[in-house]
Amino acid sequence: MIPGQDRMPLVSVVMSVLNEQPYVAAAVRSILAQTYDNFELIVIDDYSTDRSIKICMGFADPRIRIHCKTTEPKGPAASRNIGIGMARGQYVILQDSDDTCAPARIEKQLELALENPRRRVVGCSIRRVENGREIVQIMPATHEQITRGFRRLYNRATIVSGTILAPTWILRRVPYRVRFRYMQDWDHMLRLYESGQVEFCNCPQPLYNHFIRPKGSHLKQGWLDNNIFVRNCQARRRRGLEEFRTIEGFFEHLRRHPVERIRWLGLRELLRGYRRCYRTAVNFFGARAGARAGVGR
Repeated sequence: MIPGQDRMPLVSVVMSVLNEQPYVAAAVRSILAQTYDNFELIVIDDYSTDRSIKICMGFADPRIRIHCKTTEPKGPAASRNIGIGMARGQYVILQDSDDTCAPARIEKQLELALENPRRRVVGCSIRRVENGREIVQIMPATHEQITRGFRRLYNRATIVSGTILAPTWILRRVPYRVRFRYMQDWDHMLRLYESGQVEFCNCPQPLYNHFIRPKGSHLKQGWLDNNIFVRNCQARRRRGLEEFRTIEGFFEHLRRHPVERIRWLGLRELLRGYRRCYRTAVNFFGARAGARAGVGR
C-alpha cells in the first residue's frame, strides 16, 4: 500500500492550459480516473481566450485547484513554476492539457519514486498518436541508460520530460526558465541532471498518451532556433562559461563570430534535415517508422 491515503495530498498534478478547449476535458478526466486518489490537480490558466478554463471549472471535484494568471509571465515554463509553488504534495507529476494518461499512471510512477524518495525522477513509456496512427515507445529504464542520451546529437529524449514525477523540493530548487520560447522542458531536464541530486528512471509501461497535434512546436521555425540555443547553453555550462541570457544575444554573438556561426547554424540545418526525414517517414510509412527517424531533444 502506498503511504499517504486520506491525508494531505502526497502528489500534486500540475497542468498548464492555453486554449485547449477540444482536448482539456479528456486530460482532466484521465487524471480524475486514477487508481491512486490522494492527489490534487493544479490547473494553471496561461491566458486562455477560449472555454478551456470554464470546462475545467465544470468538474465538481474538490481535488481540482485553478489559478488564472493575471500579471505573471506567459508560457508553460512560468505556469509550471507557479503550479510547483502552489503544490501541497511531496511529489509533483506533470500532465499536458492536450494529452491523457492511463488510470494507473500515478500509482505506478509513485511506487518507483518511493524506492528512492528524495532523489528519484520517474518518467514512463508513452503511447504516441499521430494522424490516427499509434505506436508504443518503450523508454530506457535505468539512470545510466537515460543520461547516456543527454550527450547524443539527436534522439536524445530518453525520458519524456512531460511525463515526469519528481520530488517537489528538487523542482523548486531547479525551476523552469522562461528565457526559452520552446525547449523549456529539455533545458530543465538537463539542469536537473547537472545538479547531481537526482536519479532518473522510467516505468516500462506506456502510461502516457502523447498526441502529436498539427500545432506541435516541433513543426515551427522557432523550435529549431531554441533547440540550438539550449544546446549552446548546455555546452557553455560544461566549459564553465556564462550562458547567453537571451536567444537574441546568442544570435548576435554568432553574427560576430563566423567559426561559431558555421558550427551552430550548421547544426540547425542538420536538425532541420532530420525533421524532414521524420515527416517523410510518418507520411509514407506510418508512426512506427517516423518514431525511428524522429529527432529527440
